[in-house]
Amino acid sequence: MAELFDRTEIKSLELSNRSVRSATWTGLGDEHGYVTDRAVDFYRVLGEGSIGLIVTGYQYVMTNGIQLPTMIGNYADDQVEGLSRLSKAVHAGGGKVVAQIVHAGARGNTDRFREGDEVWAPSAIPDPTTGRIPKEVTKADIHRLAEAYAAAAERSKRAGFDGVQLHGAHGYGINQFLSAAWNKRGDSYGGKIAARYRFLGEVMEATRGAVGDDFPIMIKLSGHDYLEGGLVPEESLEVARRLADDGIDAIEVSGGSLASPKGLGPGRPNILKEEDEAYFASLAASIKEAVAVPIMTVGGIRSLKTIGDVLSEGKADYVAMSRPFIREPHLIKRWKSGDTERSKCISCGGCFETGLKGLGISCKVERRLKEKEQKGGNEAGES
Repeated sequence: MAELFDRTEIKSLELSNRSVRSATWTGLGDEHGYVTDRAVDFYRVLGEGSIGLIVTGYQYVMTNGIQLPTMIGNYADDQVEGLSRLSKAVHAGGGKVVAQIVHAGARGNTDRFREGDEVWAPSAIPDPTTGRIPKEVTKADIHRLAEAYAAAAERSKRAGFDGVQLHGAHGYGINQFLSAAWNKRGDSYGGKIAARYRFLGEVMEATRGAVGDDFPIMIKLSGHDYLEGGLVPEESLEVARRLADDGIDAIEVSGGSLASPKGLGPGRPNILKEEDEAYFASLAASIKEAVAVPIMTVGGIRSLKTIGDVLSEGKADYVAMSRPFIREPHLIKRWKSGDTERSKCISCGGCFETGLKGLGISCKVERRLKEKEQKGGNEAGES
C-alpha cells in the first residue's frame, strides 16, 4: 500500500516521498522574466522543506506567452544562468525540482508583450476571460510553438532541473488546443479529440527529441474544464492514453480555469474540512485506471488523513499541494517530525495580492499576524 513517505522513482528521478509542490506563480521574476535573487531565496526555502518534488511556477516559452507580471521566463539562452541558480538553490536543501513551461495562448498579457508580439491561440474567437480576439495560429506558428517548448525544456536540462512539466491545464495554450471551447479549427488540429491532441503530440515529440530519453517529461492536465463546450473527462482519458503512448513520464490531474463557473476553478476557497479536500481525486483515479503512468492529484489537499486515503485507495501515486506551501514551506518536514495537524492554510486566496503588487506571493494570514505582532510591540515600547 502506498504511503506518503515512500521513496519512489519517476524515470531517472529519485524522490524521497510522494508529496509534490504544485506549480505556483511566485511573482519574483524581473520585468523581462529573468530570475531574481528573491526568487532564488524563495526556492531555497522550499528546497529545505523535505518536499518530494517541487514544480516551479509557470515559465513562458515565448515572449508572447506571458500572462502575469514578473513571471519567470524560459525563452532565451541567456536565462539559463539564472535558472541554474534557482535549481541549485533547491538542490542545496536536498530537494528535487522540475520546471513548468507554458505558453498562455489567448490569455497572453498584451501589456507585457514586446514590439511585434501578437496574441496567439488555436482559433480567432473571444477569450472568455479577457474578451480579447487572438490571431488564429498558422501551421508555421504551430511549429514555432512546439519548438519553443522543446527549446525551453532543453534549457531546463542545461540549467540543472530534474525534469520539465508541460502546462496543459487551466485554460492556457496546450489546454486551448485540447478544448473545443477554444479550438474551433477546421484543419487537422481541430475537430474530434484525436485531432485536437495533435499539437500536444507534436510538442511531446519535439521536447523528447530535445532532452533525450532519460530526462523526465511530465504534464499538468485538465481532467475537466467545467466549461460549456470544454474538455470533459472522457476526452481527458483519451488525451492521457495518447500521452502515455507518446512517452509521458507522469501526469498531474487538475481541472477548471478562470473561465469556469464560480466555485469550479483550480484553486477553490473555503477548504476547511476533510470532506472539502482532494476535489480532483476522482478525475485522477479515472486516469490512473486508464494508463500505466504515475499520477499526481491536486486540489485542496490539506490533511494527512486525506493524503492517506488517496494513496491507500489507489486514486493517485502522488499528492500535490500549492497554497499550503505558501504559508508553510516546511509543512512536509513538520508532518515528518510528528506534528500531524492539518495544514494551516485556510484557502483564502490572499497569497497572490502581494504578488500582483510586484512583491512576490506571501500568506495573507501570516502577513496580518506579523503586522499585529509589530503593532503590539510598538505599543508596548511606547507605554
